[in-house]
Amino acid sequence: MKLTVTITNRAKGQSYDIQVDSGQRIGTTLRVLRENIPQMAWKEEDLIQSGRTRRRIPLQQTYEDANIYTGDRLWIIERQ
Repeated sequence: MKLTVTITNRAKGQSYDIQVDSGQRIGTTLRVLRENIPQMAWKEEDLIQSGRTRRRIPLQQTYEDANIYTGDRLWIIERQ
């Protein structure tokens, strides 16, 4: 199933609405964004957090496994 989610790099203030397959791994999405959109660059130690539930999201999970739905927001939070 296709999902539309917003991914925000909070340190840089950049947001993108993207469409992904629910079976895709979150880490794959973020790797593709990092390779194609310099403003969305992130580091392996940064945290990925759900804007809806405020919980950390493991990169190896799929959107379905992480209970991410259409309209959800994922935040890239820079670790200090």
